[in-house]
Amino acid sequence: MWAITIGLIPALCWGVLPIWIRKFAGGTFRQQLIGTTVGITIVAAGLTWGLHLHCQWSAALLFFASGFCWSFGQGGQYYGYEKLGVSTTMPLSTAMQIVGNSIIGGLLFHEWSGLPDILLSLVMLLIILFGVALTNQRLHLQAGQARYYLILAVSTIGYWGYSALPHYAQVGSNLNGFLPQALGMLSAALLIGATKTREVWRPATGKNVSSGIIFSAAAATYLVSLSLNGMVNAFILSQLNVIVSTLIGGFVLNEFIHGQARRSVFGLVILLTGATGLVML
Repeated sequence: MWAITIGLIPALCWGVLPIWIRKFAGGTFRQQLIGTTVGITIVAAGLTWGLHLHCQWSAALLFFASGFCWSFGQGGQYYGYEKLGVSTTMPLSTAMQIVGNSIIGGLLFHEWSGLPDILLSLVMLLIILFGVALTNQRLHLQAGQARYYLILAVSTIGYWGYSALPHYAQVGSNLNGFLPQALGMLSAALLIGATKTREVWRPATGKNVSSGIIFSAAAATYLVSLSLNGMVNAFILSQLNVIVSTLIGGFVLNEFIHGQARRSVFGLVILLTGATGLVML
């Protein structure tokens, strides 16, 4: 039960984060990404110093690469918030992340054992995808939006690397790799921001440091959850943030179209059912 509780903390923090960014911090996706990674790096440095965390160079490089991948995934998601809205972006991003990371963890890292386990897991993934589809009535492409969906889909690959690479690091706790991971996030964010430097160095970037602090609570506990729950379960638990972000995005940011609220709640219940089944396998 304690491991599951730890695994749910990232879901809460990551669920609140999109609303915080859109409602309070603001800015462009580049400003959001750099501000977030600066905040994460500050928290990671503080934890590393306070808890005397350390890891070998080989492990540190893997965590750095993990963070580097994350920034491309998160940059695409921030871009989606800007162009498609939170309640549209989150279910789609969540579906692609769950499918990719579950298959990687289940098959590549052998967290699914035996054919019956694999088949049941795939059924649960289909249930999750069905629930995600029901949460959104705007899945059809509108004129000029195809490239936004494409960017979101391609950038999601970065999240797969973010979750998978720490698995190869030989450390007592994944939390030891938090600072190298944060430095990887910051490096990639600065690389992305270099395409429009004048846009980046604005007050909105500084405001988004607060977004990084919120994210850090999720990222640190997610690393602990990876050790306690394994990649598949830790990731599925963390992605329940879609429930928080979709509902708040729909109601607080008024992104639900007419009649969508009831359908979205029903879809989220189905998604939760599939996720619960997957964790319990």
